[in-house]
Amino acid sequence: MARILIHTLREHGHVLPTLKLARALKAAGHHVEYLLTPWWRGFCEAQGVGFRPYLEDIFPAETEAAWARMDQATREADAERRRDARVAWLLAGGLDAVYRRAAPDLLLADAYDVSIPIVARRLELRAALLSPSCFQGREPGVPPLSSAVQWGTDPAARAAAEASWEQLAERRAQAMGDWYLRYVEALLRVYEFPREEFSWEGAIAPDFPRLPQLILCPRAFEFPRAMPPRCHDDVASVTLVETSVAPELAEFLTRRPLVYCALGSQGLWRPQHHELLARVSTLAARRPELAFVIACDAHSVGRLAAGAPSNAKVVAWAPQHAVLRAASAMISVGGMGTIKECLSHAVPLVLAPQFNPYDAQGNAARVVHHGLGELLTPATLLDGLEAAVDRALAGTYAEGLRRMQGALRAVEAGDRGVMLVERLLRGESSLAEGA
Repeated sequence: MARILIHTLREHGHVLPTLKLARALKAAGHHVEYLLTPWWRGFCEAQGVGFRPYLEDIFPAETEAAWARMDQATREADAERRRDARVAWLLAGGLDAVYRRAAPDLLLADAYDVSIPIVARRLELRAALLSPSCFQGREPGVPPLSSAVQWGTDPAARAAAEASWEQLAERRAQAMGDWYLRYVEALLRVYEFPREEFSWEGAIAPDFPRLPQLILCPRAFEFPRAMPPRCHDDVASVTLVETSVAPELAEFLTRRPLVYCALGSQGLWRPQHHELLARVSTLAARRPELAFVIACDAHSVGRLAAGAPSNAKVVAWAPQHAVLRAASAMISVGGMGTIKECLSHAVPLVLAPQFNPYDAQGNAARVVHHGLGELLTPATLLDGLEAAVDRALAGTYAEGLRRMQGALRAVEAGDRGVMLVERLLRGESSLAEGA
């Protein structure tokens, strides 16, 4: 039995896709723990996975619970203060002691948290990256994951991809005074991390090109291109959660056609989401023959519900799998977790990725490439939302969805993640296919 520590960002979009792997590793006889802030204890206990708290003084459980009740300015100021305290703690070596106490045989590290591989190397811990989305490192001719540029093999498409990477590098250079870039550079200096093992050429976060990476996404969803040898996708990550449905929502789920709109777990931190929610509510008023379920956040549910038409049910949270089983189309911002759940139920996607500043643009480009739905740009959102929903309801994407649903279900039925992790535990760090 090995000791495995899963250290992810404390966000549902990063924790949820790892749960299936964690449970499978536990069933295989390994001791698995999550390293998260105290608020997550109840969640981990409910999911039947191990929990190891850290940052108790900076992020006590009552603090994260209180954010949903704060107004935006107060919430953001409090989060920024605690973020700065966490950065100071990391630079002072605080994570070293946490890892030493955990003493893992293998550290599974969120690909978007730069501190984890840097500290792990100092402590000589075996580590592999976990990506909750597609691969975000730079590859020739492939657009950044943060870009909606379409992939192609012709010279024009490859040139557009390279131009998008150059634009990203320019924006990053112009932002060198940004707190995150300063923090990363300070962390590299403090830990004397070798520059040849680090790269700023990641679309969203720095990349660590010598570390193996497990990608919690089907290969079939990627562009049809070769992946770097260190990347290993087709790791199962979708957990079908059976949750009770409130009676008032259950009645809506019997209506057809049903359009579902949910913007992911980060709506509380992205007030720009409210613009899309308002547009969906306006569309519902214009199309009384359709039913809508709109999930927002606890802070804004009252205001949005007060202005919603009778054919729209507005909730602070929706049991997503139950709603998707009834839905004929989904409107979202392009988070990977939501996309995979829609693919599992063969629900066509209408995506407005400009409301998610990270991987959503690239996710949406892949949705379009495979014929699973469509992407609305800022220019087409105002006049194009209704037509996009109508195309989704008309079955335009049924063939692509059927094909991708089959590929995803085959991945979800397998145990590739456990096999890859156990090879890492045996010291097979390259994980070369067929080795």
